[in-house]
Amino acid sequence: MSATCCSCLITGPLLIIGSVFCMYPTFTYLAGGIALAAWCMACAATVSLFANRVISIAFREYADAIEKKLAYSSIAFILIYGIFIYVFTPTVCYNSAIMAWIASPLSEEHPSPEADKMYENTIQSWNNWIFLTCIFTLFSVYFFMVKKLAQGQKSKASRAIFIQCSLICFFNTGVAVVYNILVYVTPSPPVLIFAQICWAINHACPAFIYITMNSTIRREFKKLVFGIFPQKVEDASTVKTTSQSRI
Repeated sequence: MSATCCSCLITGPLLIIGSVFCMYPTFTYLAGGIALAAWCMACAATVSLFANRVISIAFREYADAIEKKLAYSSIAFILIYGIFIYVFTPTVCYNSAIMAWIASPLSEEHPSPEADKMYENTIQSWNNWIFLTCIFTLFSVYFFMVKKLAQGQKSKASRAIFIQCSLICFFNTGVAVVYNILVYVTPSPPVLIFAQICWAINHACPAFIYITMNSTIRREFKKLVFGIFPQKVEDASTVKTTSQSRI
């Protein structure tokens, strides 16, 4: 919710009014800290989701025993990481001219390397690079593990799960790539707009992806919201689908 608030409810009005750091310094400073912490927590949550899925597949016989522990451990890590980022790292400031949250407030009358060094946020850059490396590695491992479990067949369940993971990670990865580029050069406005759209969509898309593409979550959603209880049919295909749902 905090990430959605920063990417949509705060960034949007600041862009519309043409805000820079000197217009609302206190608000921009506090909002930038929340935005940075929320972004880093989102990266940690995405990596944790993938890592937990890979571990569950690699140790399927112990999945029931370790899944809950993995979930609680991930939540604790994400919260601690977010608090660390908010308290101990420099904030970021929104600049409507660049259409992005950047480390430097651009408030110096005469820009200098010393000022750029003072406002540099090394942890954010490391967060983005580590996130991209982990996502690429885990995505590759996950793809081959799912393909192996499907035994080379074009399983509908494994294909759907692969598409779900691809969509969920695409938007986070797009934002991380653009902001890594932003450290060295200022991308063109369409690229910056693409990054902002990805950031806004990133925190809402998982709910729609799971509801539309995950049969188990869709069934529970209908049961919760509409009171629909689908009839259970026990046959060979159902048993096979259930066994693949752990992928």
